[in-house]
Amino acid sequence: MEFAPSTTFLVVDDFELMRKTLQNNLNALGFKNVILASDGEEAVRCLRNHAVDCIISDWNMPRMSGLQLLQFVRCDVQYQKIHFMMVTAEGERNMVNRAIDAGVDQFLVKPFTQITLREKITAMLKHGPRVLSKSALALNQTANAERISREESARNSKPLILAVDDVATNIAIIADTLKENYKVKAANSGVAALKICCAARQPDLILLDIMMPDMDGYQVCQTLKNNPKTAHIPIIFLTAKAETVDMKKGFELGAVDYITKPCNPDILKARVATHIKLKLAKDALEERVDALVENARLREDVERITRHDLKNPLAAIIGTCEAIATDKWIPNYQSSIGDIREAAMSMLGMINRTLDIYKIEAGIYRPTITKVNLAELVLRMVNGFRMQAHKRGIKFVLESPDECIVMAEEMLCISLFGNLINNAVEVSPDNATIRLTVEPYGDYGRVSIQNSGMIPLEIQHCLFDKYVTAGKKGGTGLGTYSAKLMTETQKGKIQFETDASTGTTFMVDLPLPVANTNSSNSANTLADLQATLDALQ
Repeated sequence: MEFAPSTTFLVVDDFELMRKTLQNNLNALGFKNVILASDGEEAVRCLRNHAVDCIISDWNMPRMSGLQLLQFVRCDVQYQKIHFMMVTAEGERNMVNRAIDAGVDQFLVKPFTQITLREKITAMLKHGPRVLSKSALALNQTANAERISREESARNSKPLILAVDDVATNIAIIADTLKENYKVKAANSGVAALKICCAARQPDLILLDIMMPDMDGYQVCQTLKNNPKTAHIPIIFLTAKAETVDMKKGFELGAVDYITKPCNPDILKARVATHIKLKLAKDALEERVDALVENARLREDVERITRHDLKNPLAAIIGTCEAIATDKWIPNYQSSIGDIREAAMSMLGMINRTLDIYKIEAGIYRPTITKVNLAELVLRMVNGFRMQAHKRGIKFVLESPDECIVMAEEMLCISLFGNLINNAVEVSPDNATIRLTVEPYGDYGRVSIQNSGMIPLEIQHCLFDKYVTAGKKGGTGLGTYSAKLMTETQKGKIQFETDASTGTTFMVDLPLPVANTNSSNSANTLADLQATLDALQ
């Protein structure tokens, strides 16, 4: 099929390099009209200013995702016939189904080649302009209506002002002055004001009278500022006390402003608007700072985990090189070179997975689950540690069938068992034996790793917590923590038994394939995904 050079593409991706890659591929295919957008919101602005024939959009983007952009396009009469291709690295069945229901034309699975891109574009354009089914249109109209409703609700959420005065007339005046732009609550005493400030929705600003019975405004202000839960609420004194000493005392107690009665309504509006803007800006800044601090902490943790995990294959590389250098294994050099290559590839995989571990901690990681031969994988891991163990006279005893298939992510398993085997070697005394068993265990495949050391009593209850270590030289306290993280991410379980007589045994259980693999686990494979996507053509 020959493409029309005049076809205009809109490429939407928050990753600049991916945008440029798609643009270059499209140019190579003969398409010269390519518009770029960094997220869904920018894409919508582009659609309003340019005539677009096809959209190629990433799924995961900030502010407006690819799915939300697809829903917007399909429920707007002006854009309904635009072809839409979703680009994603994810292969989950529910994601595919959601996009199909929303009206996607094609999926482009990362990584892709120019040939794959050409095939997808050919399939997408061969039927001419897209016709949206009534059911898909209805579905997207509902989704868009819900989105608009949420946006309108957010826009209509007015800042909350608490007016505190024991004179009802004064409260009525304040409410009438501010009701257009703010939601106003009233309290006729200091005690009532304190109760309101401790409610689920706290006021964004307090207008506080000073002269009140039982508890005056100064006492209310001091109580609020002494409470960490209410100290952040800005307070403006609105009072007839106009002496300098009164103003000075109000500011010393933490008030942000001081207005004397009778107050001009325009002045009141202006003062309130200024402090509301300052308060909202401060809140937004604090949220951003909190997010930055959390991201920095998570990234620092990921770096620690990665550095810890990289020690395992690096030790195998160094050990093998030392053996070759001392002519110990020259007759078996091909096997030794293979060991080095495998350890190096393992290190490369760990480096590439740095972001994946960060996502696991953040709760947003989706493992690529496939069938993994646990018996073969554990054997490879054991062989990678033999030289490291051999230097100290430590022996491995592995009991395993030829095959034990589990549903897992191979690279996560390599890091997981690398951690546990490395820990077993490090804590074992010289000339000890480490026993490993691979076997079916109910609905799981179980790997047991037993060494002769005992976990100290003081850390047994928190062994899987972050940074827990028994003072091991060079230990970071991240080995068992990251092992638990990676096990549970794959819907597995990890536990241990330890005592002075039998040592310590770690048991890792990973799910076996369910009986009907064609309808469940195979949805996670690219082959199954491709079959689903081919049906769209």
